[in-house]
Amino acid sequence: MAIVVLPVGERFVEVLLRPLFVTVLLTAFSLSASASGTSEIAAAIDKAAQAAIAAGESPGLQVAVFKKGAPVLVKGYGVASLELKVPVDNDSVFRIGSVTKQFTAAALLKLQEEGKLSIRDKLSKYYPQYPRAADITLAQMLHHTSGLHSYTDDADLMEREGTLNLTTDQWVQRFAKMPKTQDFEPGTSWHYSNTAYFVLGGVIEKVAGKPLATVFEERFFAPLGMRHTALDDEKAIVPGRAAGYDGEGPGKFKNASMLSMTIPGAAGSMRSSATDLAKWNAALFGGSVLEPASLQAMIAPGRLNNGELSGTAIPKGDGTERGEYGYGLGISKVDGHTRIGHGGGIPGFNSSLQEFPDEHITVAIIANSIGKDVGVAKIARRIERIALGLPAQ
Repeated sequence: MAIVVLPVGERFVEVLLRPLFVTVLLTAFSLSASASGTSEIAAAIDKAAQAAIAAGESPGLQVAVFKKGAPVLVKGYGVASLELKVPVDNDSVFRIGSVTKQFTAAALLKLQEEGKLSIRDKLSKYYPQYPRAADITLAQMLHHTSGLHSYTDDADLMEREGTLNLTTDQWVQRFAKMPKTQDFEPGTSWHYSNTAYFVLGGVIEKVAGKPLATVFEERFFAPLGMRHTALDDEKAIVPGRAAGYDGEGPGKFKNASMLSMTIPGAAGSMRSSATDLAKWNAALFGGSVLEPASLQAMIAPGRLNNGELSGTAIPKGDGTERGEYGYGLGISKVDGHTRIGHGGGIPGFNSSLQEFPDEHITVAIIANSIGKDVGVAKIARRIERIALGLPAQ
């Protein structure tokens, strides 16, 4: 599979020394230098991705890096199936987990633009029977400051019921009966909540009057030409679908545990490709998805009831800067470079979609593995630094 890089400039064999031709010549040299630099970056990313596969960080990877709308590198690595030895290519389809959340946020903002809801609405407007619904706003749910206990933190529920195929409302009713439904008072802290985003998917369905899969397809996937992207259904026959693997360590893989795609819902049930995700970022950050005010709201850090940024309550990772969280998007820094995006993890798959708005760089990476020291975490950070021209860590 060939590496895709920016086109090189024209080669000039003979030039008359007139001002116009001098200008053209200088422009050509500039383009060639730019293309040369991009080719070097593409080669470095390619080398890093190949090394990750060789080190057993994942059976397969998809990488799509774009700069200013042009592809730097778009390529598949490794295999989509360890059993069939099918290679990953640019048309392979992977589950992307929580990268789904930004699509849920964007759908809510679109409905708000149309006057069909407000993110300041209380949850009780849509699910009046849910515990504490009258005290929680949709905005708090988007920011992970609602305090809603994440159903994925309920090990018993996931083990007993994770393979059940239920409707959105049936799952919401089930979550409402968990032994613990609230982690803290709404608006007073931050905790990542898959429950919040799952329930927001139910809100979208009630307001739009359509299944979430249809809302996403009609509003986002079809208009943007995201032909590999959908809310996943494990029963569907999907051309190019990659098999997923849980990793016990580099090179130590087993088939992913079973999970009904009805349970991640709006919190993490999408399938896609790295190329499609790059299309999404181009449209989202290019202003083709949301009105400017909505996009700014989506990438603005959340705040607690006391006015402090919600990032003050976000746990700080070892050796990393504490980030912020908007609506379905994290906001952080990489050596001073603003990074906006999200990662995703679901049995068998790991993904990362990041935008560096100041440099107009998009980095989309998906792996068909997840676990200790496997997946996209390490390789994504390496590739981001290469794309930014930063030294390796």
